[in-house]
Amino acid sequence: MISRIMCMCAINSPLCSVRPNGSSSAARTAARAGKSERQRKAMQIEMPELLRRQPAADDQPWLLSFSDLVTLLLAFFVLFFAISQVDQSKFEMIMEYFSESRQMPLHKLEEKLQQLIAEYQLQESVDVELTKDGLLLNFQDKILFASGRAELKEEAGPVLDAIAAIFRTPEVADRSIQVEGHTDTLPLSKNAIYPSNWELSTARSARVIRYLIDRGLVPQRFVAVGFADTRLREPEDEARRGLPVNRRVSLLVK
Repeated sequence: MISRIMCMCAINSPLCSVRPNGSSSAARTAARAGKSERQRKAMQIEMPELLRRQPAADDQPWLLSFSDLVTLLLAFFVLFFAISQVDQSKFEMIMEYFSESRQMPLHKLEEKLQQLIAEYQLQESVDVELTKDGLLLNFQDKILFASGRAELKEEAGPVLDAIAAIFRTPEVADRSIQVEGHTDTLPLSKNAIYPSNWELSTARSARVIRYLIDRGLVPQRFVAVGFADTRLREPEDEARRGLPVNRRVSLLVK
């Protein structure tokens, strides 16, 4: 009896008590659960901040490409509109300026020829005009040829030499020149050298070309044309025939 009481006292004594294994495991589980709960709460606090920092563009990367496309389309339509509004004469001047040959613009060549005409005092018989086809230099036949003939007069030499010098310059050397012969409506006499105004106008244009080639111009630049009386500057009829303004040689510079 005494031994049984001593054993019970020993068991109930705090110094002799032994905790079962299940109690220790439960404590560790509770500790881990508490730590997980703290981590979860920390993540709940940090996630909104991360979401606020996340760029919205990452969710829609196509917006960058789309904005570039819209910009390019806008630039294209602006350029298209600008080109459609360009004045034709200004466009030709721009093209002439940027051409590789650096040709002299026709309006500058016109100024040079006007100065030459004034220098030789030929305003009454020579004129120059800028047309849609090119620069047209007109000589009345009286300063170049005798009536009904295609041999150049001696006094025509100086002015043709000066014109050849201008046409030889590098700024003009690449331009083509069409030499045109024109007559009035009066037929040639039966004893004339040429059977009609067609042959006379063609022979005169060819003679001017030959003279300019002899002064150093390249033959490939020239075209000889005879128009006879088909392109009158002033109309003629029975009352007004044989007008001097219609008898001419024209140099069309292109």
